[in-house]
Amino acid sequence: MTSKYLIIGGTGAIGYSFAKAIQEAGETATLLVRNRRKAVDLFGDTSRLTFVEGDVNDTALLKSLAEGTSFIFHGANVSYEHWAAAMPVMTRSVIEAAEHADATVIFPGNNYNFGRIDKPISEITPFNPCAPLGKVRAGLERMLQQATDRGRIRTLVVRMAEIWGPNVTNKQIAPIFENALKGKALPWLISADTPQQLLYAPDAGRAMVALTNRGDLRPYEVYNLGGTMVPTIRSWLAEIADVAGKPAKISVAPKMMVRILGLAIPVMREVASLAYKYETSVILNDDKFAAAHPKFQQTPMRSAIAETLYWFSKNGSGSETNRKSHRKSRLDGAVNFAVDNMAIALFAAILVLLAGTFPAFEAFLPYMLVAAGIYWTPGLHSLTKRLRTRFTGS
Repeated sequence: MTSKYLIIGGTGAIGYSFAKAIQEAGETATLLVRNRRKAVDLFGDTSRLTFVEGDVNDTALLKSLAEGTSFIFHGANVSYEHWAAAMPVMTRSVIEAAEHADATVIFPGNNYNFGRIDKPISEITPFNPCAPLGKVRAGLERMLQQATDRGRIRTLVVRMAEIWGPNVTNKQIAPIFENALKGKALPWLISADTPQQLLYAPDAGRAMVALTNRGDLRPYEVYNLGGTMVPTIRSWLAEIADVAGKPAKISVAPKMMVRILGLAIPVMREVASLAYKYETSVILNDDKFAAAHPKFQQTPMRSAIAETLYWFSKNGSGSETNRKSHRKSRLDGAVNFAVDNMAIALFAAILVLLAGTFPAFEAFLPYMLVAAGIYWTPGLHSLTKRLRTRFTGS
């Protein structure tokens, strides 16, 4: 069955909420995912959704999946430190698939493109990024606009404020809700005392579905989604603790600590470059969306917090589901380690037998012993595993 939507990155924060909103709207979607079993487990309810395991850079597969679709959601993502190299490549693949299918690309944007700015950002505010991630984001939007201007595709850019909610599992948001459930201090970075816009992920999903049902979208269309303005992050964290029924304990990592961590941790280096977002209020003006969809209602804050806490209680790092997954991973690792060692031992035994008949094989024995020694040494074994993963891409 041909779906109206092809979702790339459907297990990510925004893609997941978009797919859920599509289900609620009675539409169908095909999701390209890295791990089909993991994706099916995440969604639970898979009605109206088709899961295909594959890679966004497999352009032939992407074109095949895109045929007959109207919209391709480009939610493919990688860790911050790999953005500059990986994101343009993936975006080119999405553009080729959209051109092949005559589909509209939906690109979830944010406010990184505009750097430190002291006035609300409209859909036509010029880009002025001041951090590496902002320059990458601006470049991706320019790629999409150029492809649109050349008549290759149509594009819908939906720029969003700070996303939070169910399945938002990044290192900024997930620890807040996991710690709230445990009564631990809720963490934030740099400053918790400035007004900020926060966008509840399920609201973003519903808004994108509403936009795709419009019949008046221009070839290149941009909408801002600002969400809710909270007086301070500190007040928002206190409300989360209150809904969780726990004492309001808040821990803010100062900018200097973030910068020091950035010397050793690439992700924190990128976060440090975005320090202005924590120190000031970067505001998306979403009057255009409000005018186009005046009846759209955002989820009340306390309800949204309760829903998010419930999701993390069932799916977070401390949940029974996650503990079972970790136990299975450890068991799988132990089995693989045992099988690998049995193979090494068997190969060594075969070499010993061959060396008894063919003396030339004796030369291989020292190399076999060295290889086995590397594998059996925990630190070196971990290093070789990382190197293997890096070079094979597995």
